[in-house]
Amino acid sequence: MTAEPTSADTTLNTYRPGQGALTPGDEAPVARRARLLGPAYRLFYETPVHPVRGEGVWLYDAQGRAYLDTYNNVASVGHCHPRVVAAMADQAGRLATHTRYLHEAVLDYAEHLLGHFPPALGHVMFTCTGSEANDLGYRIACAATGGTGVIVTENAYHGVTLATASMSMSLGPAVAPGPRSIPSPPPPRRITPRAWPRASPRRSARPAA
Repeated sequence: MTAEPTSADTTLNTYRPGQGALTPGDEAPVARRARLLGPAYRLFYETPVHPVRGEGVWLYDAQGRAYLDTYNNVASVGHCHPRVVAAMADQAGRLATHTRYLHEAVLDYAEHLLGHFPPALGHVMFTCTGSEANDLGYRIACAATGGTGVIVTENAYHGVTLATASMSMSLGPAVAPGPRSIPSPPPPRRITPRAWPRASPRRSARPAA
């Protein structure tokens, strides 16, 4: 069964069945996604982009059209960076495990990162996804501030864990206790701390982040 977006769907810039201009070649994979993947998986853009390869800052579709990628998770080093590809292939060819076993590679990497951090930051916690990183950041903020509330912008997306999904207004109604949301400022206007709304009368949790 395909989950159709409803009027309560607050996601911006997303594909909705029956809209956009799908090519005949893209209709089949879109139908397969609806059949095989959970409805929480969203396709970006009214007409989805279908990249087949990446190089540097560019994504390319099957027709060779180039898309400047300023969004994806690898934007910091580019797609298919030869040194990253070589390092991944080398490690995967020798050992792929986790941090609960002794292994020098994770220690070498931690030492390298800490060499670029200020002295007050003396330890590293590695995460695998943005959701996991934001979840950990929220836990640290709660521990540091004693608060539990969160202020986010409308249509924000921060992840899919229980904690981060409740901060992701773009996913739909927030999971209790939910965050306090503020409007996204239109450029070039900025929202300063003085302009932030006071605590919601419905939610009195002290902000942690």
